[in-house]
Amino acid sequence: MDVYGEIFILEKIPQAAPRLDYLNIRCGARLIAILGILFGVTISTMLLIKDRKNLTPATLILVVFLSIFVIVTIMFVLASVLLLMAALDENPDLMSYYIWLSIVYLCIQLVLAIIIPLLLIVEGRYPPVIALIWMVIVMIVGLGWTHFISVVSSYRLSLLSANQF
Repeated sequence: MDVYGEIFILEKIPQAAPRLDYLNIRCGARLIAILGILFGVTISTMLLIKDRKNLTPATLILVVFLSIFVIVTIMFVLASVLLLMAALDENPDLMSYYIWLSIVYLCIQLVLAIIIPLLLIVEGRYPPVIALIWMVIVMIVGLGWTHFISVVSSYRLSLLSANQF
């Protein structure tokens, strides 16, 4: 078989349809919110039941912030997955929507990553060195996710510029 015959066989393969026709990923924001809130409330309930004998106001505030952190982390991961699905579908509108959702969730996550260790230090449960190490680790992970968002954003811009020509 020659090269032209192989190309002819490849041309017979039908073009791939968009992968997300069967799924309306605009409903992703609701899915993100519902799953994130359920998971966060479950974790906070487990923490409160386990440690209810030693409950102080600082512990209660810490549990609330940890629950919000878990909720936002789950929401961020789901938004990133939906962002990747929108990128695979080459849909620039949905990509920009999920890029902004991911950026908002990442900012909330990074703010909480600073507040939670400070509360742990104030409460006296951990030495400052451990809290600082945790902050650095979360910031490095945040930088990795920021790089992922910027790569997808660049891909979105290249799709938009390709559509203009």
